[in-house]
Amino acid sequence: MGRSIKITKKRVKQLLLISIVVFIGIFLWNTDFQSVWKELRGIGFRFLYLLGITYLAYLIGTWSWHVCLGKERSKISVFRLFSLRQVGETVGLYNPTSIIGGDMLKAELLKPYGISKSVSINSVASSRVTAVLSQILLFLGACVWLISNPAGMQAIQRLGWVFYLIVVVLLVAKIGLFIWLSKSGKKHTSSLKKPRNFLEKIYHNILKLLIDIRTFYQENTRTFWFSYALATLHWIVGSLEFYFILLFLGFDVQPMHGLLLDMSVIVFKSLGAIVPGQLGVEELGNKLMLAAIGITGASVWITVSILRRARQLSWIVIGFILYLFIKKEINHVATATS
Repeated sequence: MGRSIKITKKRVKQLLLISIVVFIGIFLWNTDFQSVWKELRGIGFRFLYLLGITYLAYLIGTWSWHVCLGKERSKISVFRLFSLRQVGETVGLYNPTSIIGGDMLKAELLKPYGISKSVSINSVASSRVTAVLSQILLFLGACVWLISNPAGMQAIQRLGWVFYLIVVVLLVAKIGLFIWLSKSGKKHTSSLKKPRNFLEKIYHNILKLLIDIRTFYQENTRTFWFSYALATLHWIVGSLEFYFILLFLGFDVQPMHGLLLDMSVIVFKSLGAIVPGQLGVEELGNKLMLAAIGITGASVWITVSILRRARQLSWIVIGFILYLFIKKEINHVATATS
């Protein structure tokens, strides 16, 4: 029986790896490398600025996760965790299970470092919650800025009722989640009923995770808000990519333009999360949001999309290289502790 389960898990891992490779292959197949190379030659060494910005944003995002590990964060450095995060994010981006598969892989990769399973899963989930909540905050802030500008009102008129619907839904979701996190209730999972079938097991695991996140928030309030602040900074720094791309293309823009574009495109990508690599979804988001701020040239949104895809290609390569180092280090750690 035990051997059967072990073989099944091995096959699931193999299928997961194959699916990731296949969808990355689809992403690469649909990439026009001639166009990418042409735009990269036009932007020159300044492309390194975009890589530097995203590296800094990813590093701050890693720090936001690191603090959620609590006392066990001493077992792994921020820079080691950075490698694990990049591998997980790559899997989440190019996998049918989206961020769920990527986040579960992150928790799995922490095992060899002696970090308990419960702490690993809770840290990943808690950092994801702070990332989502801070993202909603910044998106709503960017919307307020948009409303306060005459040009922004023109953009809102182009979007129509969709703009107000998205704002209301996100505002209600943010307030509702904070109310739920603060609400006193069942703080421990020991009283949960034992699941009797597969569906009940899924429900049990989701409920347990939500209770653990609320427990983390109520018992580690300072840590939660520190992670939240770092997640906010992570999004702000990451949005500078849009800002610098438009600057390089000769547009007179402000950092808030970059923040608005980045947060809005992320909303589009979230809606199309089931599409591996968000092929086509991200490009559509780029086109619509650039048009919303008055940048309507077809060549512009295509160029922006190509440059952002080029950045993704660079991090795919980096992710594979990091995975090779991680695999070697994990094998070394496992051998040393056995």
